[in-house]
Amino acid sequence: SKSLTAVARQEIFEALLQTGTSIGIGLASVDEIASLNILRATHLAMARAVRACPTRVELALVDGLPVPSLPVPHRAIVRGDATCASIAAASIVAKVVRDEIMADLDQRYPGYHLAANAGYATPDHLEALQRLGPSPIHRQTFRPVRESTLDLQPLAHHWVERGSAGQRGEDIARTYLERIGHRILALSYRAERCEIDIISLDRNPLVFTEVKTSRGRRGEAPATRLTQAQQKRIAAAALTYLAQAAPPHEDCRFDVIEVRLSPRGPTLEHHRGAFILE
Repeated sequence: SKSLTAVARQEIFEALLQTGTSIGIGLASVDEIASLNILRATHLAMARAVRACPTRVELALVDGLPVPSLPVPHRAIVRGDATCASIAAASIVAKVVRDEIMADLDQRYPGYHLAANAGYATPDHLEALQRLGPSPIHRQTFRPVRESTLDLQPLAHHWVERGSAGQRGEDIARTYLERIGHRILALSYRAERCEIDIISLDRNPLVFTEVKTSRGRRGEAPATRLTQAQQKRIAAAALTYLAQAAPPHEDCRFDVIEVRLSPRGPTLEHHRGAFILE
């Protein structure tokens, strides 16, 4: 469906309606996604779509993997939307209905450009989240929403605690990563004459984070404060960690977090993929 234009999808959708095709629509709410997780909420919506069909469903064709909770017998077809006409038609129906819902929500919650971006993480949508904060229909488990609602003011006490500015910055960065869903695996990991400040799991990627702490106004970009030699030492330490990790990790990323300390409270910038292992 995504390979078609909006006009082409609408024409096919109207043709399906005119032929009397039995169509069932299933939805899952933001609260259900939060309580169940996105996969189980998707399965719930699929089951509701089956039950909403005007005619009795004897066999369902599912795009992708099996759905244990589906209330009827079904056959899972990997890449079914590209190989099965019935699944492709259902995909078009889903996209048209979703776009209509987004257009309606755009009227109820102006400013996020939902009619244009359809709720996806486009630059204009992300900018609106930073400017306006999330609306009631934004999913809190969606990373840009989580990050737009982060409040670093509760971390302001790090400014007056004893210890070096670097240590305070690393504490703030660690707390921030935990808030956005990272699982911390190691702190101040030492190997190959180098220390990696934070090693964490961001769902699948293993992330090696260098924390740069400064006082006062914004200075040069944090990545520019890492020389090629420093990057190579961090990469060597990361390779040592990867060689010892169990289970092994194939996907990894090198991030830089810059923390700026001030009496009014800290600010933070997170630069994902600040440099690449060459």
